[in-house]
Amino acid sequence: MPLPAHQLLDPACALKPAWAVFDREWYLRRHADARVLCQDKPPEAALLYYLRVGARLGHSPSPLFDEAFYLARNPDIAVLVRGGHYQSGFDHYCQHGHRGVSPHWLFDDALYADLYEDMTLENLDQHQCFGRYDHYLRSGQRERRMGHYLFDAQYYRARAIEAGVDGAQVDLHGAFVHFLNRLGGVEEELAPSVYFDPAWYIEHHPGAKAQIARGRFSSAIAHYLTCEAAENFDPVPQFSEAFYRTRHPDIAAAIEQGFYRSAYQQFVQFGAFELRQPRAGIDLVYYRDMNEQVRNDLNAGEVRDAFAHLRLVGLVENLPYCPPEEQPHLSEALTRELFVKKARQNLAIFARHRLDFTLAGPPVLSVVVVVFNRFELTMLSLASLRNNFTGAVELIVVDNDSTDDTRRIADYVRGAKVLRMAGNVGFLRGCNAALAHVTAPALLFLNNDTELAHGAVAAALARLGGADDIGAVGGKIIRTNGLLQEAGSIIWNEGTTAGYMRDASPLAAEANFCRDVDYCSAVFLLCRTELVRALGGFDEAFAPAYFEDVDLCVRIIGAGYRVVYDPAVVVHHLEFGSAATTEASMALMRRGRRIFRKKHMEFLKTQLAPSEKTLVAARGRGGKPRVLFIEDTVPLRRLGSGFVRSNDVVHAISAAGFDVHVFPLNGAAYDVMSLFGDLPEEVEVLHDRDFTMLAEFLAGRRNFYDLVWIARTHNFARVLPYLRKAGLAPARVPLVLDTEAVASNRAGHGVGLQAEFAGVEVCREILAVSASEVAQLHALGLPQASLLGTARAPAPTPNGFAQRAGLLFVAGIHQADSPNLDSLDWYLREILPALAAMLGEAPVLHVVGYTAPGIDLSPFRHERIKLHGAVGELAPFYNAARVFIAPTRFAAGTPYKIYEAASYGLPCVGTALLRGQLGWGEEMLSAPVDDAAAFARQIARLYRDEALWNTMREKALARMETENGFAAFNAKVAQVLRAALEG
Repeated sequence: MPLPAHQLLDPACALKPAWAVFDREWYLRRHADARVLCQDKPPEAALLYYLRVGARLGHSPSPLFDEAFYLARNPDIAVLVRGGHYQSGFDHYCQHGHRGVSPHWLFDDALYADLYEDMTLENLDQHQCFGRYDHYLRSGQRERRMGHYLFDAQYYRARAIEAGVDGAQVDLHGAFVHFLNRLGGVEEELAPSVYFDPAWYIEHHPGAKAQIARGRFSSAIAHYLTCEAAENFDPVPQFSEAFYRTRHPDIAAAIEQGFYRSAYQQFVQFGAFELRQPRAGIDLVYYRDMNEQVRNDLNAGEVRDAFAHLRLVGLVENLPYCPPEEQPHLSEALTRELFVKKARQNLAIFARHRLDFTLAGPPVLSVVVVVFNRFELTMLSLASLRNNFTGAVELIVVDNDSTDDTRRIADYVRGAKVLRMAGNVGFLRGCNAALAHVTAPALLFLNNDTELAHGAVAAALARLGGADDIGAVGGKIIRTNGLLQEAGSIIWNEGTTAGYMRDASPLAAEANFCRDVDYCSAVFLLCRTELVRALGGFDEAFAPAYFEDVDLCVRIIGAGYRVVYDPAVVVHHLEFGSAATTEASMALMRRGRRIFRKKHMEFLKTQLAPSEKTLVAARGRGGKPRVLFIEDTVPLRRLGSGFVRSNDVVHAISAAGFDVHVFPLNGAAYDVMSLFGDLPEEVEVLHDRDFTMLAEFLAGRRNFYDLVWIARTHNFARVLPYLRKAGLAPARVPLVLDTEAVASNRAGHGVGLQAEFAGVEVCREILAVSASEVAQLHALGLPQASLLGTARAPAPTPNGFAQRAGLLFVAGIHQADSPNLDSLDWYLREILPALAAMLGEAPVLHVVGYTAPGIDLSPFRHERIKLHGAVGELAPFYNAARVFIAPTRFAAGTPYKIYEAASYGLPCVGTALLRGQLGWGEEMLSAPVDDAAAFARQIARLYRDEALWNTMREKALARMETENGFAAFNAKVAQVLRAALEG
């Protein structure tokens, strides 16, 4: 239906799209020149004026189409109009634009297509709809469909009725049309949706108010959606454009690339569902989790998202939407009482379901539990022990002459060795008495006022058996109030002790990495039995209790063994649960400290003085050199895009005998399971820090680090001033810069190379990922540059050629200007059609990988493309696909994706650019970056030729085996570290 505007607006024209309207009354109100000339003339005079004069002046024919918006949004169309190819933007829309171009700032054609699968042009043609806007005007607005992220027909109708408008008038032409007709008139501007408040907007943006008053904009919503600087205007009081852009740099990048007009657009369309924080002081996760009403309403579908619920309901009903400045205080006395109550309430279980520690063979573990009354606590502890570890446990219960049901504990705990003391001999003597009965190689001292978390015993045994020089293992002790009692403990030089991270969250970064420590308390202390025997058990000078575990650990260290803190060993503890009173316990502690100080004067001379400044240094033993590893984020393997290699680097630094501390400059908004599970257990993952906290972090760790490793060149200039200020100047503390990739190469031919590497000559070592990039850096006058490639162990998937089908593309997409996003775009627009022509039907392309929030992949929804997103296991995809593709047109470094595909035994077609970066020959097929047809031919060739497929698979696997082994990679990292430290 390519009809020009003058024909389509002719009253005699049979074609009547809902948007093809000339609204005389609206037009004359809007344009004074037309009103003067046409007011008293026949009705058709105004239309003739518009067609002959007004269209050329930039007038719109009705409120349904915005001429100025259309031309400003589409400069290519504006050029055609100025050149006389079309009478106006509306004329272009009539002939062509209605099939995919947005006609108005309050209707988003692409969004409408993305949200509703039936809005394909083919389907619309079959139903005689002239584009998506025609459908929306005819029926979509009445069907509660969303044509724009800021307009909700149902919401607007309700506001109009509240304002005294007859609902029938709203329904006559639809809420959307009614809303547009009302704008610019004398009536109050009503909110188009819960996401925009026109009254607040005008009141809080005086510049916008002045422009609307001068007639520059018809309304607040028109100003917000069409003004030049959206970043300067907040749409509602609960959202801050500046805050959101700062908090989410990926969104800012997406806006710069044109994916969104504003951060608020991304938030409404995606971020609100992800529960992203819209401004300081509003926490949508907290709002949802702390209010049952919110969860119920969201689950029932009564409200679209938590942000909308907050504005509609939460603010009215005063529901809490952010954590209080001070967390609700649960006194430890109360939580202790709850712990005891739980233990008592569990007692009935054991009447019918008794604990069984009967041994059928030699035990792997002996557990000594000393008890005095508190039967309910003991049963809770022993039940958690039995549930925690199903292996052969020799349980030794030392009863210090209890007077409660503990006397009958053998009736409820089968297979336990119960030693009856003649009186209350205390914890220390009770443990020593049990030592003579221990037969297992590992001995666990366990308090009877504990509850073990999942896998605690197995984790401790694995740690103890992990190295011959580990003498004892302790764990993360959590008090009843949910805060830490200790994450390993410190002995100060004057004999006092400190539980590291006491009162902190158990999820704190500092509490979640494995390290050697001064001691771990006997709340849970796993030891080598023969070592404890050789040391004579606990020193009875400390009887009845306290400091005996400190003393034992010091003697273990003196014997040449290590005491290790393992955060996987989690123990919930009723602190002072077995003591008569807390005051009595404290008195015994003071006595024990005096004895300890006198006994270990030489040891104490080697310890640090108590101070906040020395706390981090005192928390660990061993004297390993310390490396601060700085990256964009915590390098999780599932993120791809160089983070896999960074992950390997961290592993290699740790394996080389260094303490590693990972600092993510852009934060790490990932689940704790990934954060703590994807890196070595000995690495401190500072997941709760970001660039805004770097200065404070470095100030708190002054003189702590021996070396700083900076990943990615763009981070060098960013952090160097902070390093200098904190005493980590390159002249004193060596810097290693791992470029990961020379970013300038992505812009083509090393453009900006000098700027990218300005100032890096202060680094002791500079690493590049390919020989060509090393040569670039040498030519730039950086002789310290050397090669650190990519490690990948071959692990070929089993399926043969005939068992496979489809194509695979695995890549992380972190930014709107990502080479991987460009690859998908090139494939969809040019390679896919060429491939379909060659094969009759293109194989299905499976796209797998992490996509950053704010990256819109909806343009790539196609019947021959399947978007899988991030997946937990890649091997099934590599085992199912026949060909891996990498249509990368610009990139730097070396493509890890090719290494990964080759290691899985999946032959690859890539661009000549990637082939050159790899230095590969017959191991992969390639095509020029500007030749989509050639790329498609290579895919078709490999997809159909089984012999070629097998040859390439074997050659790539052989090359990976030769060049990309982990042994050489780790050795190179160790060499770099040594060279940097030796200067």
